[in-house]
Amino acid sequence: MVRTQQALRTAFLTLIERKSLDDISIRDIVAEAGIGYPTYFRHYSSKSELLEAVVADEIHELIGFTLPALKPGDTFPSSLALFHHVDEHRALWSALLTGGAAGTIREEFAKAARELSGKKIGLENWLPAELGVLYGVSGTVEIITWWLRQDPPFPIEQIARIHDRLVLTPTVANATIND
Repeated sequence: MVRTQQALRTAFLTLIERKSLDDISIRDIVAEAGIGYPTYFRHYSSKSELLEAVVADEIHELIGFTLPALKPGDTFPSSLALFHHVDEHRALWSALLTGGAAGTIREEFAKAARELSGKKIGLENWLPAELGVLYGVSGTVEIITWWLRQDPPFPIEQIARIHDRLVLTPTVANATIND
């Protein structure tokens, strides 16, 4: 079961680097994964459900790299970790953000950030947590998307500094991080 789900996710990720989300069918996914069409529906009810699972994995992996580097008063290392991770997976993130999955990424990122803001990150009273989450996620997704479209791309350190100044410093520089 886990092996089949992984095969479907890997096939989907392979396809999204070659085609837009709208051009990928479930038949394409199962052919790439080497499984039968009916087997797909034992794991996912739709292409959207598979997309949400893939995006959730990517967002949680991204947060796993950035949260440990998030320190109140020094947020730059977290931005730097984020952009290093995105750069290492540039083809995937470009495909997801420009191939029709940006809305799903934004929703999943916001969901994960809401969970973290309630558990791990204590914001100052001046900024309602929900607004901090929306601003942070929107700003982060837009900056990543813009950066991925630049040819040649801005250096990682430069775009991380922009992200830090525009997004992290205003929202979490004075936050408390709970373990």
